Amino acid sequence: MQLRRVKPSQIKVPEVRVTAQFTEEDRAIFQETIKQWGIETPILCFEIDGQLVLVDGLNRLQEAVRAGAQTVDVVVRPGDMIQVLTRNIFLDHTRGKHRVTDMIKVLKSLYDDYGQDIDKIQEATHLSRERIERYLKVAEVSPVVWDALGREVIGITKAYEIGRLPYAIQQEALVENPNISRIPVEDIRELVDRTLEEMGKLPATPPGTPPPSQPRIVEYHCEGCKEVVDPRYLRPVMLCPNCFGEVWRLAKAKEATKAEVEVEGGGD
Repeated sequence: MQLRRVKPSQIKVPEVRVTAQFTEEDRAIFQETIKQWGIETPILCFEIDGQLVLVDGLNRLQEAVRAGAQTVDVVVRPGDMIQVLTRNIFLDHTRGKHRVTDMIKVLKSLYDDYGQDIDKIQEATHLSRERIERYLKVAEVSPVVWDALGREVIGITKAYEIGRLPYAIQQEALVENPNISRIPVEDIRELVDRTLEEMGKLPATPPGTPPPSQPRIVEYHCEGCKEVVDPRYLRPVMLCPNCFGEVWRLAKAKEATKAEVEVEGGGD
C-alpha cells in the first residue's frame, strides 16, 4: 500500500460502481467541510496495469475537481477489476444510502462479466447470500420495473416480487398500477403466488408433503366483449362510477345487437 499525490485526471472511474448519495443539506455540509479542511481521508485506488482505478471516494474526487485542486492524496494498492468492484461494494454498503440500482449493476457485472459465483461475491463483499441472489434476480426485471426501482417508486423487495412473474407484460401491468407504491409487499407477493399457481409455475411439492388438491380451472373474461382472455393480457382501468356505468351499458347494447343478428341469421 502506498500514499501518492496525483492529478485527478490520472484516476479512472469505472462505469459501473456504487456511490454514496447525499441529501441537499448533507451535500452542502460535505462541500463546506472540504472547503475548510480539505480532503482528510485519502481516496482509495487499485493500480491495474499502471492505471489508477477508483475504488472509494468519488464524491471527494469530484469535489476536488470542482474546487480546482491540482492534486489529490490517494492510497494505492495493487489489484484487479474484481477487487475494485467487490471492495467498492464492501466499503459503500456500510456507509448509508446509495442507489440500489448501482449495487445491482456491480453485482451483475461481477457475476456475468468476471465469472464470480455467489460464494465468491459473498466472501469478498460480506453481503448475505440471500441478498446477492435477490439482487441478481432483480437485474433481470422488465425495463419498466427497473425504471420504477431507479426512481424509487418501488423498493427492492417489491421489485423482486414483481420480477417473479415470468413475462415482462405481466410485470409492467403490475408496476404501472397507480397505487403500486402504497400496496403492501405481502399483497404483491400473494398476488404473484396466485398468478404463478394458475400458470402452473410454482415449485413442485417438496418430498414428504401431501399433494395439494387439484386446482379448479379459472377462466378470465373481458368485461366488455365477454370473451375468455389470458389473464396476462387484461388491464386495470381506472373509471369513476358514472363512466363505469356508461361502459357497462355500451357493452350490454353491443351484446344485445350481436344476439339480434344471430337470431336473424338463424331464420334465413
